Amino acid sequence: MERRQSDVLIHRQAQEATVQVRSPFMSRRNFATLTWAAAAGAAIGSSTRLCADDFGDGSPTASQTATGAAGASQPTIPAPDSLKSEHLMDLVLQTEGNARVTYGAHTIVAVTGGTFEGPRLKGTVAGPGADWPLRVDDRLRILDVRTILVTDDDQRIYCSYRGVVYTPAAGQGQQYWRITPIFETSSEKYAWLNRIVAVGVRYSVPQRVAYRVFQIL
Repeated sequence: MERRQSDVLIHRQAQEATVQVRSPFMSRRNFATLTWAAAAGAAIGSSTRLCADDFGDGSPTASQTATGAAGASQPTIPAPDSLKSEHLMDLVLQTEGNARVTYGAHTIVAVTGGTFEGPRLKGTVAGPGADWPLRVDDRLRILDVRTILVTDDDQRIYCSYRGVVYTPAAGQGQQYWRITPIFETSSEKYAWLNRIVAVGVRYSVPQRVAYRVFQIL
């Protein structure tokens, strides 16, 4: 009720001030009244819209959301000492060396098949897929791989990853080969893959490119 009365008062003041504007001269007081009425009317109109009790979808109002965000007690999150992870899968890729194409610093290597297996999923790697590695220098390559995983219950998962392969000089440590795969799928069963972060570490399998992939918790 108070808001409605305030709206009526502001509207009336705005009309009166507008009438005054039609005269060739406007007093400083009338100009201030018109400016205040216009600004206050816009603010109340906006507030009325934001404070509507129902957006039509059952979601909380903007005022409720703002109040909840400001008034809620935020939990204290300590800095972690290290990352926690769990085994996601072993990914073993088959590549076709004869299909390799090189152009300057870029190479294209076909990924023609493979397998993957972990505690929560397993299946085969379906072609076509490829790796587009970039040779930065004699010791560093940046991987760019895209392929499709097909689970044993016939669900498709798009897998892409960037990776770093760094080979130090002799006697200065082991080769560093890591990947960061991203998964995308419309399968409800495997939708959890869409929202995880994963890291893979390369290991040796004859005539294959193999990674043990971990989910970061």
